[in-house]
Amino acid sequence: MSGEDDSPRNKSRADLDALQLRIDAKRAKYQKPAGKPPSSAWSLGMRYGSEFFGGVLVGGVLGYVLDLLAGISPFGLIVGTLLGFAAGTLNVVRSAREITSESDGDNA
Repeated sequence: MSGEDDSPRNKSRADLDALQLRIDAKRAKYQKPAGKPPSSAWSLGMRYGSEFFGGVLVGGVLGYVLDLLAGISPFGLIVGTLLGFAAGTLNVVRSAREITSESDGDNA
């Protein structure tokens, strides 16, 4: 009766179990995380817009404060707004790159 453990039926069952474990491991690797819902176009647009507007606003306010303190009006406001525009653009590019890398990670 010791020959029953080595029967082809038991070997094929062990092979199927091993195959199922490998399939489950691959499936878990490619599944999307359950905690983060997909972003809608509206939410992405609001995020990009608020990051850009925030950069321009902060740059403009800092330039205005520099104008008041240094008495170089309107150059501080102009330079601050331009630097805020650049910072806002950089923030939008970073956010887009982050979201793109997240979506590429889900598909790979």
